[in-house]
Amino acid sequence: MKLRPLFQAAECLQTTALLFEGDGRPALYICAQMRSVRHRLYRVPEGCVVTIQAPHPLPPMKDGEPRVFLPTGSKAVFELPGESRTALRLISVRICRELLEAIEAHAHALSAWQAAFKHEEGAA
Repeated sequence: MKLRPLFQAAECLQTTALLFEGDGRPALYICAQMRSVRHRLYRVPEGCVVTIQAPHPLPPMKDGEPRVFLPTGSKAVFELPGESRTALRLISVRICRELLEAIEAHAHALSAWQAAFKHEEGAA
């Protein structure tokens, strides 16, 4: 079974952000470079599994170094099980750390939002 791409034409992860939507729900967003060298913003769907394939531990970043590159083959795989999948290249340590931090922050924010939502429903 061939899975369709989750992020159409995306090739390389550029940045990651945790944003809060109108109802307070946390959402993970990524900006990826496309084949046409343009950048596009994508919302990571709920239930998406993110797997990171990079050296462990990550190479250290020294003060004054603008970029520490990751080895070829480093990538982040975004997958909705059984539906769609996209693998994005990870080119620098900064981008990889940014993604790891955003995933962790999203998990904490989502559990806090769910607890608050449950509490609000119980109070009504």
